[in-house]
Amino acid sequence: MSLPDEIPPVSSFVHEEMSDGATQTLAACLSHLPPIVRLRLLAFMHLVEDPAAMKAALEITPSGSMRLTLDTAVTPCPANRH
Repeated sequence: MSLPDEIPPVSSFVHEEMSDGATQTLAACLSHLPPIVRLRLLAFMHLVEDPAAMKAALEITPSGSMRLTLDTAVTPCPANRH
């Protein structure tokens, strides 16, 4: 049995509604985070999207705490500096 070539209109509509709802919910949640947390999240998203553009260093101490350091050669916009 093969998959259909087209997405049925109802399925497409439901998918768009779910995507819009998730986007709005995420935007609302992000707006409550402090700027430094949003910046860190953005840096991590850039690492996931383009790993070659960033250097990542993960340090794990014997006690189990972790520290992820992200670095890039791209200069951030002055509004995104902390």
